[in-house]
Amino acid sequence: MPRTSTELSPRRREVGQRIREWRLRRDLSQAEVARVAGITQASLSNYETGKRDLPLSTFLGVAKALDVGVGDLLESEEVLIVRDSRLSRAVERLVRHPELVEIVAPESLGLEAIAAS
Repeated sequence: MPRTSTELSPRRREVGQRIREWRLRRDLSQAEVARVAGITQASLSNYETGKRDLPLSTFLGVAKALDVGVGDLLESEEVLIVRDSRLSRAVERLVRHPELVEIVAPESLGLEAIAAS
């Protein structure tokens, strides 16, 4: 059965709680974070409580205002945001076809070679 618009998504609520936790760790008010993120204090309150979906552009603004990584707010270390469209397409292909990594960065190069450069 589909959720109604008034039901709170558990994931949305979790992300909102992490936003609030980071805001409090930084000793910032909702008004301060909202101003830097370019949103209203009421909107930030709704995001923190999970009452509203958080658009990606707003999410990035909130992360920047809190000076935290997107992965910290999502509780995931595997978040990669690529803003260059050509690079983004290349990364998407590598994620879909991991066998291509060997072609792009052969093991014969090794991490030692990269670290030495």
